Amino acid sequence: MSSSLFITIVVCLIVITVVVLATTRHTKVLKKRLIESERTRKRTRNSLDHLMRHSSDFLFKYNRAGEVISASPNVRRLLGFPLKEPVPIRNIVTNSPVNHQLYKHMRQVFETGRVRNEPYFIEIKDSWDNKHILEVFEVVNKNSEGYIKNVTGIARDVTDQYNAELELKQSENKQLTIIKALPDAIFTIDREIRYVDYTVQNEEELWFKPSHFIGKKVADVVPEPMGSIFTAYIEKVFETGELQRIEYSFRQKGQEQFYEGRIIKLDEQFVMVISRPITAQKQVEVELRKAAKAAESAAQAKSNFLATMSHEIRTPMNGVIGMTNLLAETELTEDQKEYVETIKASGETLLRIINDILDYSKIESGKLQVDESVLSLKKLVDDSASLIMYEAKRKNLAINTIFEEDTPEFVISDRGRLRQILLNLLSNAVKFTESGGVTVFVSSESQSDKSIILNFKVQDTGIGIPQDKLNFLFKEFSQADSSHTRKFGGTGLGLAIVKNLVKLLNGKVSVESQVGVGSEFSFTVVARMVNESNLRVIRSKAGEEENEDKKDWVISQDYPLKVLVAEDNTINSKLTSIFLERMGLSADFAISGEEVVSMCREANYDVVLMDVAMPGMDGYEATQVLKQAGSEAAPYIIGVSANAFKEDIKRALDLGMDDYLSKPIKFEELREKMIVAGQKKFPVVP
Repeated sequence: MSSSLFITIVVCLIVITVVVLATTRHTKVLKKRLIESERTRKRTRNSLDHLMRHSSDFLFKYNRAGEVISASPNVRRLLGFPLKEPVPIRNIVTNSPVNHQLYKHMRQVFETGRVRNEPYFIEIKDSWDNKHILEVFEVVNKNSEGYIKNVTGIARDVTDQYNAELELKQSENKQLTIIKALPDAIFTIDREIRYVDYTVQNEEELWFKPSHFIGKKVADVVPEPMGSIFTAYIEKVFETGELQRIEYSFRQKGQEQFYEGRIIKLDEQFVMVISRPITAQKQVEVELRKAAKAAESAAQAKSNFLATMSHEIRTPMNGVIGMTNLLAETELTEDQKEYVETIKASGETLLRIINDILDYSKIESGKLQVDESVLSLKKLVDDSASLIMYEAKRKNLAINTIFEEDTPEFVISDRGRLRQILLNLLSNAVKFTESGGVTVFVSSESQSDKSIILNFKVQDTGIGIPQDKLNFLFKEFSQADSSHTRKFGGTGLGLAIVKNLVKLLNGKVSVESQVGVGSEFSFTVVARMVNESNLRVIRSKAGEEENEDKKDWVISQDYPLKVLVAEDNTINSKLTSIFLERMGLSADFAISGEEVVSMCREANYDVVLMDVAMPGMDGYEATQVLKQAGSEAAPYIIGVSANAFKEDIKRALDLGMDDYLSKPIKFEELREKMIVAGQKKFPVVP
């Protein structure tokens, strides 16, 4: 073997060895890489599987036949069933309109090999028959020859978001429907105070055209000064966010049209103006104002009429009751005493009827007020009972008063109103009772250091009231039986007034009755308690009054008053003269305001009993003339009038009168007023 051949063989062996070694090494590297790639693939799959198990998204694949051929493991958790075997998509999806284009889309993907960049939506149902909206992204899977084997889909459950958006759209559609149904014109205005949108019904029927406003400023559309006012309101809404209301008007075809505008902030860029026509409402308001004015005029006319009637009736009643009281004090036969008592009782009854009518008028007009003072409960009840005693004696009825031990001796309340309530109830009890009697119970329902709830019951043994009539008792102008109006008389106002007076005194009234057995009317009032120091003073004065000689009426020795009586009614003048004579006083008389002024200028009178209503110059004018001079020698003026309204008394005092007496005049009241006047004119010098 030649050396060259040997070298060639050796070189070939070396090359082969190198190639074998290199191939072996490459095989090992390749094998290692394959093993690592497989490990990576497994890790990726495991990670993906782990991710999908805890995700609400899932993967699936479908083939050209429209079958789901595989899906990620979490499908079972999400839908309640696995997708290990081919399942036709039609078995999973619903008949919802959402799925109408699904099959067409699937065919196009396999035909064109293209999928959408954006997702599409399908609706499926799970094994529990619940429906889900899925958002799907797709990827096409092809083989090496470019043939589409299948499509991979990534599905996300967006049911909640879909339903929320659907509800929002439905709500927006409803709102839009409502807005379109409104008769109002609605405008959207931007930050530049320009019209950018509007909603109206039947624009062609409107005298203005909202479509012409778009792009224009409010100030260019709305005439001045309203344009500037509207602009200012809109700017305020942008600034504060608060709703603003504005009323405005336009003149159209010679007639003024009224509108109400409401400006609402939508966001930082827009406000909404809702313009509502209110012309009809304005016309109604005008008519209502006219009606209210007419009603006020009627109420004033009624008030004036009642005041006039009060004066006209009380003036002669002053003479009737006053003279009857004087007559009762003279020596009379038994028959004459009975006649006088009858006149007196009838006069008092007539006066109560007048007071009822006047009080009802005050209740209607809301002018009834509380006038509180310290009063003796026993004296109040006894005085009220004494006023109906004549009628009770005539029917041989007993009048009893019972006070519970816990009833206080004195309280603070409205003496006149309490007396009026009791008189109405006692009068009714006597009126509807033919035998037996009437009993008044007084007790304390509850009390504290400052207040007390008094309970009064007026119980009779009369004819009783049917149960079905009880609800009508406290209504105006009503009685339990219309026939009672003829048989028993009455205005039908008494109990209605009782109800309102009890309410005025923060109490309640109720009735229980049985036909043929009798009735019991109960009412409560809230009064104030009298403190202990005041009680001692009150008891002391009460003792002095009891020890006082009632016949010692003369006051002229202490108060030698020079008196002028201004009265145009001769009977009342005579009655006042008799009352003054009992006090040891004499008087001069005038029949007009002019005469009063003239006589006062000629002589210095200490007291003027000034009748308010006189011919020519009335008592008000005469008082102003006498008081204008401001002289210390001006007389002490006591207004005398049949007008018993509180506003009449206030007016008299405001115009300069020093005191006031309501007719019919009672001797005791006049004497008290004269003593006050005497103390003013002849003060005690220490």
